[in-house]
Amino acid sequence: MPRDGAESLAIICPSDHMLQSEETAVILAEPPPSEADIHFRLFGFPVRIHPFFWVISLILALRGGAPPVQVLCWVVAVFVSILVHELGHGLMQRRYGGQPRIVLHGMGGLAICGDCERSPRSQIIISLAGPAAGFALAAAFFLGVALLGHQPRCAVGDRVFGADLVAGTPIDGIRILGMQFVWDAFRSPHMNLLLKHFLWINVLWGVINLLPIYPLDGGQVARELCLLGSPREGIILSLRLSAGAAIAMALVGIFWQSLLVALMFGYFAYSSYKTLEAYRASHW
Repeated sequence: MPRDGAESLAIICPSDHMLQSEETAVILAEPPPSEADIHFRLFGFPVRIHPFFWVISLILALRGGAPPVQVLCWVVAVFVSILVHELGHGLMQRRYGGQPRIVLHGMGGLAICGDCERSPRSQIIISLAGPAAGFALAAAFFLGVALLGHQPRCAVGDRVFGADLVAGTPIDGIRILGMQFVWDAFRSPHMNLLLKHFLWINVLWGVINLLPIYPLDGGQVARELCLLGSPREGIILSLRLSAGAAIAMALVGIFWQSLLVALMFGYFAYSSYKTLEAYRASHW
């Protein structure tokens, strides 16, 4: 269906949705205001945090029975990462003439703008700006590690970028998508944990968010690219691509033994399929 606004979704990950089934609309729509909402402005953007944002973040943190300090580290990392992601979208929406507002809610976040430029180029740039902001945040934290004197290193296969390890120096780190990010360990294990959370959320989910799946940012980019040919055939192609990629990711979730990933992408596959059916039915 046509839309009069651009909404960007981050599902501990993001984006706008021009096409959506009724089921998707219910899940991804902006939640109604509540008395427990938190309101503030950041860089001129109105920001609203729905209470379910904190609830879902806590549920994700408590699945493994983590102690309170570790739960706090996770919630802080999620809050900052999703807010920065939405700020990335919002800055580009403002760049293209809009006056966006940001909402953090149970499923992630929305950068909502009803008056920004609607050209394919602007929409692609706006969609990519969220993951780009997350990657920049991860890089900033890695740079901060270096400035604090804890030499960071990145390894891809057999190639190591950064100074050689010093014998006897304790290290910590995380492996993400075949890449290793390591650093001279901080004395505080919570500092190491917080850094791992920031890298995991902004790198791993940033990459996943670029997949051509509705309603992720990559799905928005794929849609705009497909529409450059035939609008009707482009919509159908983008929805088929979304359903296929989502099914593949659901299978990856099963292989990883991650029920959350399997269910989330299984739902995205279902909603893309239902949207495709509805679109075809309305255009006979």
